[in-house]
Amino acid sequence: MKEVGIDRIKNVLKEIPFFEEFEEDELNYFAKQLSLRSVETNTVLFRQDDIGDYMIFIVEGSVDVQLDSPSSKRIIANYGYGSCVGEMSIVDDYPRSATIMVTEPSELLILTKNRFETINEDNPRVGIKIIKGIARNLSRRLRGSTGRFADLA
Repeated sequence: MKEVGIDRIKNVLKEIPFFEEFEEDELNYFAKQLSLRSVETNTVLFRQDDIGDYMIFIVEGSVDVQLDSPSSKRIIANYGYGSCVGEMSIVDDYPRSATIMVTEPSELLILTKNRFETINEDNPRVGIKIIKGIARNLSRRLRGSTGRFADLA
């Protein structure tokens, strides 16, 4: 029998490195703030320049990160299991920096900006852990970009 609902989400969270510092009670609380969605190949999760209000954790499958220009579309990254995308949209109000396209059937956990704000008000300890996880991800990506630029010099 397949697990459903909060128990399924909680078990998924336990497997994703982003949540390795979360205690059991924090996972229970956070699981209730997320929704789990199945998405088909070639689904656009969001487009560059859209105003965003959610982030995604990839549970299964993968997505391409794509930069769009009037003359071309360029894939700059591919993320799979355990990765998150769209995280900047829950901490700022700027347009999305890239388009995210599903490259194979995927299962995604979604955290909306409203839920994130609720978490910060109701359970600041969990909110801080989420912010630290986002900061680690952004730092890792920035270091990777810096390394690629250094190779060009």
